[in-house]
Amino acid sequence: MADIYAFPASPSEDGRGGVPRPEGVPDVVWHAVQTVRAMPHMAGMRYREIPVPSTLADFGIGVELEYDSSDEPPSRTATGWIMVLYAAQGRRGWTSQWRCVAFARLPLDENERDCLTPSMYWEDMLDALDAVDPEGVRGTVTVTRNTSFGDMESEPHAGCEMRVSWTPSVSPEGADAGAQVSVWAQFLRASVDDGERTVIG
Repeated sequence: MADIYAFPASPSEDGRGGVPRPEGVPDVVWHAVQTVRAMPHMAGMRYREIPVPSTLADFGIGVELEYDSSDEPPSRTATGWIMVLYAAQGRRGWTSQWRCVAFARLPLDENERDCLTPSMYWEDMLDALDAVDPEGVRGTVTVTRNTSFGDMESEPHAGCEMRVSWTPSVSPEGADAGAQVSVWAQFLRASVDDGERTVIG
């Protein structure tokens, strides 16, 4: 696995949050770690650290996200994850030493299942990412429909899966990884809370 960090950081005995900086971690990577630790947590959103495969980058921060609607049943749930990656030499297809990769599994209403749905979700995602000024955004949108049989028989369930990558804007100090995680969390929440969606709904 690539080097990852406890998330969220637990307070130390002396009351200062976080753990000591590991040896050999570049300044720009440590800055990214600190931005994730300092970012505010969205109400109703669940955060969990996930490992980053070493094949993807030299260093990485991985966060899994889950958000449930607060409406009466049936509830709507959006899940996903985001990894903020750093490679000292960059990687093929990257335009920077930094790259974000993300996944989302979103609920889909019956009236949204048409040929325009993928492009609508893609545009909605681009609108969300505008807040972090990304470059080189690319990915796929897949509309899914699951039908259960036998003992698992239930109503058909439709959904949307997105796989996206982009180059984050970077300051001299490094990437604001916390902002990247936050904007992906906001996108997941907006897909569930119709009142906050800008394109879909």
